[in-house]
Amino acid sequence: MSAPIVSFVTFALFTLTSPSWAQGNAPQGMVTGTVAYRERVTLPPDAAIDVRLEDTTAQDKPAKLVAESIFAAAGQQVPIPFQLSYNPADINPAHTYQLRANITTNGTMRFTSTTAYPVITLGAPAQANIVLYPVQTSPPVKRSGKRLQGTYWRLVELNSKPAVPGMGQTQPYIELHRQESRLEGSSGCNGVVGTYIVQQSALQISPNAVTMMMCPSALMEQEQGLINALKATANYKIDGDTLELSDGKEVVARFQAQARN
Repeated sequence: MSAPIVSFVTFALFTLTSPSWAQGNAPQGMVTGTVAYRERVTLPPDAAIDVRLEDTTAQDKPAKLVAESIFAAAGQQVPIPFQLSYNPADINPAHTYQLRANITTNGTMRFTSTTAYPVITLGAPAQANIVLYPVQTSPPVKRSGKRLQGTYWRLVELNSKPAVPGMGQTQPYIELHRQESRLEGSSGCNGVVGTYIVQQSALQISPNAVTMMMCPSALMEQEQGLINALKATANYKIDGDTLELSDGKEVVARFQAQARN
């Protein structure tokens, strides 16, 4: 087991917190729309639809959750309407806000959105018809003794480009721990911590905090790309010693199993 991530978090953390309105009564705004997919697949009654409203203004930081609605299909078939309430006080007219959604059955993600749906501010509507795409369900592991959890995965490719080497002994990597479903990693400069949910080949990653050290521009660009790739991840595949993260349509990052230095 590697040392806790706090060992290298020596700079101020940017931490995502729950929306303030979730803890009390407040005036509500509303975003409406539908969730649909093109495949001819019938949803079971217990399928769960998850619609999220996120602040995506900061390109170098994880999107901030503003509001979320999770509800059962309850026999409905696509297109399924949704209503997502939010606190207008949490909305900055100068910020950008987007919707994303996914559908899970029996705890496994089946469909996810891959397109941005701007809403509310800067001329965007308060309505969106979200199209989801199927998550790959092929077996996640080609047995080699390497497992998703507990393995030090060094970043080797990001968005089809070779990874930039890290500073000194700090290389870009991720490691998923079983305890509390905790993620730790590094962009090659700043540390990253978060959480994850895994079911069969489906994988959702939520980067929650990063250290704030200034790095060379190439590493800062890699940091932003890695955070975005982790957030976009919908499923994974292990082939030999290689881990691939996919957004459901294409590979967004590749890692190589490696012994920790």
